[in-house]
Formats: sequence, C-alpha cells, structure tokens
Amino acid sequence: MRAMLVAAVLFAVALAGAQAQQMYRWVDKDGGVHYTQQPPPPDAKEVQRRSVSTGAPESPELPYATQLAARNFPVTLFTSADCQAPCKDGRESIEKRGIPFEEVVVGDEKSVEELKRIAGKAQVPVLRVGKQIAVGFEPDIWKSAIDAAGYPASGPPSRARARPAAPKQLPPVKLYVRADCGSLCEDARNLLAARMITFQEVDVSTPETVEELTKLAGAAVVPVVVIGERVQRGFDAGFYHSLLDGAGFTRAAGEAAPPAGAPPRQ
Repeated sequence: MRAMLVAAVLFAVALAGAQAQQMYRWVDKDGGVHYTQQPPPPDAKEVQRRSVSTGAPESPELPYATQLAARNFPVTLFTSADCQAPCKDGRESIEKRGIPFEEVVVGDEKSVEELKRIAGKAQVPVLRVGKQIAVGFEPDIWKSAIDAAGYPASGPPSRARARPAAPKQLPPVKLYVRADCGSLCEDARNLLAARMITFQEVDVSTPETVEELTKLAGAAVVPVVVIGERVQRGFDAGFYHSLLDGAGFTRAAGEAAPPAGAPPRQ
C-alpha cells in the first residue's frame, strides 16, 4: 500500500511538471521587454519567472462512426489570416460536430497553388470532405457534404490539426501593447506565453513607438501582434492560434481548441 501511495505521489508530481513550464520576462539594456523560455542574460533587468501551464486533459475518444468517416473521407479546411467571419463560422461548425479536421492557413505560394489546384481559385474558406469540395461557407452545403460522408450529427468538441508550413526558422514575434489596453493586451500576452512563444513586447508609449506601430498597422491601436511579416490588429484567440499554426509554431500536446468568436476585438 505504501509503495502504491509513493508511486501515485511521484506520478502526480511528474504530471504537474509536464503541465507547467517556465517562461522568463525580462527587460534589456534598451528597455525592450522580452518573454523567453531560456534564462535571460546576466545584464537583464526586472527579471520575472512565470510558470505556464501547457497541458490539458486529453480529448475524449472519437466515436467509431467518426473514426470510420475520418479514415474514408478526411476533412480539410482552407482558411487565411484575413478571412475572419466566414472562416471562423466554418471552423466553428466543424468543431461543434466533433469532426477531426486539418486546417491549412493559406499564406505562402505553395499553399495558394494547392488551393487553386483543389478549388479552381484562391478563395477561402474551402471545405474538402474526401474528394468533395465546397467553396465559401454555406452552412447547408457543408452539412450535406459532412452528412454524406457518414459523420455523426454530434460528438465531442474537436479542434483542427494544423498543417504548418514548417519554415527552417520560426519568424520573430512582437506584441504591441499600452498601459491602458486592459484585458485585450493581457489575453494576447497570456496566449503567447501559454504556447511558450518567445516574443518581444513593445510598450507603445513614446512618439517613436507610436510612429513605428502606425507604419506597421495603419494606426496606433493595441494590441497588435506581428508574426514575421504578418500584422494583426486586435485580439481573438482562435485567430491568433491560426496565425501561429500557419507560421510553424507548435501547440502543446492535448491543448484544447480555442472557442471561435467574433472578428478580432480592438
């Protein structure tokens, strides 16, 4: 009995360690704020160490009918970073039915050419169920295609298997914030930290940073996230996840799907 109790305690400790990782917040000599997984350099200022939970309960096992349909008629959703409402609505309709699917965020030349080959044009969203193609989000058409493939009407909520472009090097990430931004900036910061993204935080509080952000985003509104050459104003969890997935950033194992929402809040 004692041995079983010790084993259970050790397992719980190991599980907690797997689900909580360290992120460091620090300020460089020029006043730039950074979030990294690695300890900061010796000359860093205002160093803070934060525990970030990256684990999540495993998803329920898929019903047999869903597994069978997924093998015979796999589902792929093509979206883009600027698609917003139609792509969100389409993604949500699939997730609510508990359908496993792959999401391709169209952005580079290779993914654009693939979409043209499949759908005949570079328009999103596009749903592919087996060999059946539906261009644009039409709820009845999407439902019919999914029904015909044998997917159940409902199931455990699902999330996309992202297909990143897998660049040789992950792009740099910057988050522009301001002291009066409130929960939007905090939510954006927390999402990046939860995914263990190394990023630089820019406080838009000086004429120089205001000018920098205006050139990037067209206006000095916050939050703004810059992922490589992608610039996104406002905050929406599902949209941020799609951008990060498309840029090649991985998700934590078992990470729950973010709820689909309205266009990014500003």
